[in-house]
This record gives sequence, C-alpha cells and structure tokens, in this order.
Amino acid sequence: MRTEAVVIAVENNTATVKLNRKSACDGCHKSVEGKGCSVCSLMGADREFTSVAQNNVGAAVGDRVAVETASGRVLLYAALVFLLPILVALICFGIASAFVEPLQWRLLSALLGFLLSFLGVWIYSERVRRGKHDIVIVAIIEKNDNQ
Repeated sequence: MRTEAVVIAVENNTATVKLNRKSACDGCHKSVEGKGCSVCSLMGADREFTSVAQNNVGAAVGDRVAVETASGRVLLYAALVFLLPILVALICFGIASAFVEPLQWRLLSALLGFLLSFLGVWIYSERVRRGKHDIVIVAIIEKNDNQ
C-alpha cells in the first residue's frame, strides 16, 4: 500500500511523517458527488495522523515523500481487528455451550470473548508499534526548499 506523506521530524534512520488517511471508498459515487458517506466518516476518512517510518532515502523535514506499507501486513491488521473478535466470540459461545445450559450464559460468554479479543489486539498493536516500523519512506517526491 503506497501513499504520500510530509516529513515533520527526523531522528537517526527514522522520520516522523504526517499522513492523510484516505477513505476506503474513494471511488464511491457519494464521494464523487462531494457528499461523502456515513460509513467512511465513521471509519475515519480524511483524517490526519502521524507515524514513524524508516527513512532510508535521507528525507528531511518538510519533504513530501512516498511511503509504503506491505499489503500483507495491512491485511493481517484488518483480519485482527475485524475477524478475530468474531472468531473468539464464536469459540467462547461453543465452549460455554458445552458447560452451561441457559442461552443467556452462552451469549454472555460470547460477548466477553468478543470484548476481551480487543484487549489482545491492543496489546499486539502496542508491541508492534514499539518494536518495528511498518511504514517505509521509498522516495522523495518533492524536496523542501526552505531548509
């Protein structure tokens, strides 16, 4: 996955970049009409955020750069966030079905599994965020002339 960003800080072999989060439904007819879509708004379309990226090309503060993230990594994160909670809820429901009779307890077990899976996703996310940088600056698109 490739997008553009602006370098806002540089330290050693990394750079802090500011990115615009693009909508997942850029080609949607509602987006073309300029109205946007409620789903995209809920998912955080067109929001700015910062991230740390590997800076192997020597980008400087103010440079507009191309950044890339491995598509497989993006798909893994999407699966963790969207599929894992449902899978854990189903597993918890199945385990509870083997031990308790009332449907309410089985549903409560599924709900607890669903909610606890988000804790697991958050812990994994924090470990990945501290351990390595998934975003890599691959090219300098426009140098900052004000340096």
